[in-house]
Amino acid sequence: MIHLIFERAATGSLKHVLRKQKDKIIGFPIDFSVGPITNIHEKNGMKNYFTWLKSSYRIGWGYFKEDQTAYYQSLLELSEIEDGEQVTIWTCENAAEQIGLRISCYLLKNKEVELSFINTFYAMQDYMKHRDVQVDIGHTAGCSPEQLAHFYKHSTCPISEEMKSNYVQDGERLLSDKSIVRSWWQGEIVDDLETRDDPFILACATRLQNENRHVAFINATSVIGEVLGNSEQSFSDAWIEYRIRSLIHFNQLAYDGNLQSMRTYKIKVV
Repeated sequence: MIHLIFERAATGSLKHVLRKQKDKIIGFPIDFSVGPITNIHEKNGMKNYFTWLKSSYRIGWGYFKEDQTAYYQSLLELSEIEDGEQVTIWTCENAAEQIGLRISCYLLKNKEVELSFINTFYAMQDYMKHRDVQVDIGHTAGCSPEQLAHFYKHSTCPISEEMKSNYVQDGERLLSDKSIVRSWWQGEIVDDLETRDDPFILACATRLQNENRHVAFINATSVIGEVLGNSEQSFSDAWIEYRIRSLIHFNQLAYDGNLQSMRTYKIKVV
């Protein structure tokens, strides 16, 4: 069995779960929901994507180079999958993993492989259905190793030829996509504005300011945590911090401190 999975943390957890088995795990460490993904399966597309990351995010370039190398290696391993293999694609109800599912199917379109998928959002609902607590996860990385092991045994679903055809078409379209932001909305991947999350960021910052009237500025990390904990979309803290700096640039937020790191400055709504 070959597993395709998205997000660095989820890949690490699945490798831990299957460490005693002969299954092969191919992990893709990038977030397909933001940034340019035109031809991201080719060298020029990869270069454009990681150049955008370097110019937009406040994370060390060495970190990006590591992800770029890992992503390239994963594409190579995917291309080497042979006919007759069984392939399971892990996904969830978010844009990044749903895009990953579709691009993977596109890249496997000419291979005679047995495709299946595990949607961890619905797997979690089934896992918790006889318990008192309902858990709605936003991404596969939110699952524990125990849960991943259970999902592997009980929540694998085949990808029919019709499903594969639809995913392949979607994957081809996505690899020609020119947008910077993509959202998961009512079961569809839709292009969105780069400013999509700005109103919500401002609302969260305003709420925290109102709750902490004795301070002039709120830690940027507090606002980021508030956004991550309450948004319907699934995204990284680096993306939210990027949008905060954009709001500062356009004078919708004021700041105090050093913008080189999300931990070294505070903000307030202008």
